[in-house]
Amino acid sequence: MRNETINAEMLTHVPLCTHAQPKDVLVLGRHDFINIEIARHLGLHVRLCENFTCIEEAKDASIDVVIINSDRFCEATNVAQINRVLRKDGLVVVKSDEKLKQNMSLFDNLFGVVMTYTYEGKRAILASKKYHPTADIILQRADLIDGLNYYNAQLHLASFALPTFMKNELLGVQKN
Repeated sequence: MRNETINAEMLTHVPLCTHAQPKDVLVLGRHDFINIEIARHLGLHVRLCENFTCIEEAKDASIDVVIINSDRFCEATNVAQINRVLRKDGLVVVKSDEKLKQNMSLFDNLFGVVMTYTYEGKRAILASKKYHPTADIILQRADLIDGLNYYNAQLHLASFALPTFMKNELLGVQKN
């Protein structure tokens, strides 16, 4: 199985199966495979962007889910802009292979839930204003997505498990 497929499934289905009723989704960064995964969820309005100007130009509280396939946008001013465009129950997922703790701390003051998850040696951050990715997973939605190769409800839940040393390292930054 290709790494791009695994990456796209985990960056897409984790947030879309956590948010109760996502309608407006913004994808930032490379989206070649992510748009295929988003198409598995019917009724979404999706905006695909290569650079951050689309978030800067977006209206306040107009997006339910932001998916970022890169950690190059992890800066305090960008996180503030993401927070601005998300609705009161919005969430963001950002790939974060490097500087995980530093990147997570950027979301700490603006989001009620900030957690990391892992898949095939990669890491991502889920920051949410309302929904908890393991308590609020929509199990029926997660298990009824057709054509998946990697993602499923059990993997969704397991991806948030952390070894003790990492839990200790992220103490005070991970909010769950």
